[in-house]
Amino acid sequence: MQALENISFDELISLIRGLSDTQRAQLKAEINRMENESTSDSLEEFLLSAPTFSEDQVKTIEETRKAIDQWRKN
Repeated sequence: MQALENISFDELISLIRGLSDTQRAQLKAEINRMENESTSDSLEEFLLSAPTFSEDQVKTIEETRKAIDQWRKN
């Protein structure tokens, strides 16, 4: 069962200060886990939604690289 309340930031800090060292360590571990989870999710979503090159674009890039390499040799 969860009780949802609107509390101010100062009240939250006061509640955290009232926790034991063990409880504070657990809270810190949970916050770190949540941050890592959201970061990895957003990075994964970003990478999966990123645009990709078409076969034609890859071919053009390869040809351009070859032309640049040829130009450098001269």
